[in-house]
Amino acid sequence: MQFTVTETIAADRDAVVEALGDPGYYASLGDASSSVRAPELLSASTASGSLVVRVRYAFAGTISGPAAMVVDADKLTWVIETDYDPVAHTGTLVVVPDHYEGMLHCRGSLTLADRDGATLETVAGNLEVKVPLVGGAAEKAILGGLTRQLGLEAVALAAWCGR
Repeated sequence: MQFTVTETIAADRDAVVEALGDPGYYASLGDASSSVRAPELLSASTASGSLVVRVRYAFAGTISGPAAMVVDADKLTWVIETDYDPVAHTGTLVVVPDHYEGMLHCRGSLTLADRDGATLETVAGNLEVKVPLVGGAAEKAILGGLTRQLGLEAVALAAWCGR
């Protein structure tokens, strides 16, 4: 499933990029989402001019129906690895599941555009869930969760940058 999610972050683009590599920002998120536990910054480094960030997420919702027969909610954890070029203001991201790695594939791009002192974040990519019968429904649910999480993080980034 191809997707594009765009959020406006009420903060300067450079401040947003700085926050994305700051453990304090992730600690400030707490449990802002009902379906995802507070993200954990695993690493943030600058290599060859790029900011490389690895953040772990964990599902905190409930799973019902046929999906509950296929996956264990306690094992729905994943790392989003982002490689961001602060000169071009673009990056790539990949979702790396901690479990069920053969069932989920997600790769995409990230663009942070300056919009009158705010930052327009666009995440676009391809999400594929390889589970017979429930794959399409799972993709829609995951994309809905991703969209909600990016919205929550846009508000949190603005607050963090404005403190």
